[in-house]
Amino acid sequence: MSKPVINFIARYFYAALSSVYLFTVGFLFVKNRLLIYKISTHFGYPEVKIPVTPVSTLVPGDVAKDISIEVLAPVGVDGNVSPLELLLLSTFIKTRGCARIFEMGTFDGRTTLNMAANSTGNARLWTLDLPKKEIGNTPLPLAPLDKQFIDKDGSGARFTGKDEEKKITQLYGDTATFDFGKFNDSMDMVFVDASHSYEYLLNDSRAALRLLKGGKGIILWHDYRVWDGVTRALNELFLSDTDFKDLQHIEGTSLVCLIKN
Repeated sequence: MSKPVINFIARYFYAALSSVYLFTVGFLFVKNRLLIYKISTHFGYPEVKIPVTPVSTLVPGDVAKDISIEVLAPVGVDGNVSPLELLLLSTFIKTRGCARIFEMGTFDGRTTLNMAANSTGNARLWTLDLPKKEIGNTPLPLAPLDKQFIDKDGSGARFTGKDEEKKITQLYGDTATFDFGKFNDSMDMVFVDASHSYEYLLNDSRAALRLLKGGKGIILWHDYRVWDGVTRALNELFLSDTDFKDLQHIEGTSLVCLIKN
């Protein structure tokens, strides 16, 4: 038996065993769900998809080559953005000169920390997180696995005590009931990464649109085609709401962006 055949057989059994894990236990972990979407799509599962846009279209090379990105807390955990996603978020902030940024969903503050590190010296960031004590009191349903990211000792552990913390204001509340009034019409960028349920994504997306200064700026969402609720809500907005007709899925990531110029 030739070496290529032996290698294929070994890979076949490895993939088969991995598939058993993926579909029995592995799907519980967010980082594995994108594989399920890819497999179902490969075998013809019909779905509406937001158009995929190459990074080079959103951040041209002649622009990117002149900037330097600082990456802090590079090692992520389940629930964090990927290294590429972290780099892209920071790049958008640098290239667009975003000075007022609102984040829905703090979690451990890794994304917040990096957005602050790559923003201008006078930039301000507000990050909103649901307190642990409110897990059972939300007016909209949470996604079943959201609780693991809410049930923690505190929000923003990654930026607490860091120099970048001076740019950051930690807010607590539920995005469905939070009073965004004083923040509306004032943000250059909004990052949506709070609850992953369909109902919350619809709510948070419309709230994000109202936050943009003069209706212009950039909104980014995390976990498209990873969490079902996120995917369904963004697909629905893309198809049925003209405010979201220009949504773009950034190639190689779970990020969706909406640029309003």
